[in-house]
Amino acid sequence: MSHKCLYSVILSTGFPGFILLASLLHAQQDRPKLVDTTQKAGIAFVHNFGDDEMSNLVESNAAGCAFFDYDGDGDLDIYLVNGAYIEGISHVRGRRNRGRLSNALYRNNGNSTFTDVTAEAGVGHKGMGMAVVTADYDNDGDQDLFVSNYGPNVFYRNNGDGTFTDITIEAGLENNLYGIGSTFLDYDQDGFLDLYVGNYIEYDPDYQYFYAANRFPGPLAYHGQPDLLYHNNGDGTFTDVTRQAGVYQPEGRAMGVTSCDLDNDGDWDIFVSNDAMENYLYRNNGDGTFTDIALQTATGFGQSGEATSAMSGEFGDIDLDGFVDIIVPDLAYSCLYKNTGAGYFEEMSARMGLAAACGQYTSWSGNFFDFDHDGFGDLFISNGHPHRLIGQEDLLLINNSGNGFINVSHELGADFQDKFVGRGSATGDFDDDGDMDLLVLNLNDRLRLLRNDGGNKKNWIMIHLIGTQSNRNAIGSRIRLTTGEKVQTRWRVSSSGYLSQSDYRIHFGLGDYTQVDQIEVLWPSGNVQTLKDVEANQVITVKEPAR
Repeated sequence: MSHKCLYSVILSTGFPGFILLASLLHAQQDRPKLVDTTQKAGIAFVHNFGDDEMSNLVESNAAGCAFFDYDGDGDLDIYLVNGAYIEGISHVRGRRNRGRLSNALYRNNGNSTFTDVTAEAGVGHKGMGMAVVTADYDNDGDQDLFVSNYGPNVFYRNNGDGTFTDITIEAGLENNLYGIGSTFLDYDQDGFLDLYVGNYIEYDPDYQYFYAANRFPGPLAYHGQPDLLYHNNGDGTFTDVTRQAGVYQPEGRAMGVTSCDLDNDGDWDIFVSNDAMENYLYRNNGDGTFTDIALQTATGFGQSGEATSAMSGEFGDIDLDGFVDIIVPDLAYSCLYKNTGAGYFEEMSARMGLAAACGQYTSWSGNFFDFDHDGFGDLFISNGHPHRLIGQEDLLLINNSGNGFINVSHELGADFQDKFVGRGSATGDFDDDGDMDLLVLNLNDRLRLLRNDGGNKKNWIMIHLIGTQSNRNAIGSRIRLTTGEKVQTRWRVSSSGYLSQSDYRIHFGLGDYTQVDQIEVLWPSGNVQTLKDVEANQVITVKEPAR
């Protein structure tokens, strides 16, 4: 809130206004800050779409990033997706980039600095990269790596010794479509993680009809492509089950792909954010098939029934009612689908303050996390122009106890005010101080690692799940955490934000509580595990018990 607004409050309310002013100023001074620590952390990565000028959708849409622990030492490493020069798509003058750009892996040194280990790890793919997701697909205890591309995707198996092996063809995951968002989920609950890969458009470099203001043709100028669902066979390979599972849509234009139990029935559903057309919400029927229920649940379109240019989906229980809500950044006002618990959603971006904050930007990635540890999930949103290299400020919206979001971006320090062409983003505690930091990949620019300074002034707990009957990553688990009268619910999901992957450890802010009364874990296998009277301000590991 500006000083002018505060002064107006005082004039209109008299003495109570001074009390309100003091309260608001205290909250502003006590607000955590976001400090750009990229250079200090030793991260030199700069994204490059492979050309001198952004001239098409392929160059515009990339790319994502990931927080994950690739070497199993307990702290978060970073994977970053890069672009490439593509013959026939990139301009001729960009040829100097041919074969020179690659993705990057940075190992966390345990002291808030990182070391580039891309070459020794063997994960420096040189394709036109889009998204990254990580998961232990073979349940051997380490995190494997899937990267989608314009062109063949790449899948790396973690060898457990700091190196990876490209097993894309061996695993059956190679295809030549325009891969974009993707997500791991165990849709049939057999204990092995399956993979849903979103595909975008049938890009034609020779098609050049467009409005001058847009600089190049938009998504509706091209045919869409079908997404793909791969079933994990449990032997290191996958089988394409797209058609028999009921998720074949030949004219889809996927951007972000996410999965969660949206109806609390114990199995995992899939939400696909489509560009310039309706979204898909695939309800898991529990028999290996899905049904698209986006229209009847009111998640297919925006608040006025319009097809939005949806970029990504993010899940969170905004008002602590135990039901998962969906946040979808887009080209206009963004969407907030509030779960009614009665089988449908209400679009509430205007009523919750999201539309007013996002309306002047093009929003791409949303991350739902408790920035200030008050027990309510807040929202980070990355922004950037879709057709030009024009930077925009990112946003941080504080959750007002489930009643709406308040834009506090201007209160978070000078580093957060810088303008970039934002794309993918992820959250995670890279410095192990208890609060959640931000990783933001910017198009054709440097990365930003934003350290949360002050979020841990209030209490917290972080929970690392290990499945035994369930998949080892425990993707598909639900945690209910009780402190006093407050019950928070979080889900262990795969992909998070636009084309990205956040910390798999599940984080809760606890406010002034120094102890958690109860933690209830519902595992994908159906096992229910309860822990009581757990001390705050620690990372705990919870292993799934035998039935």
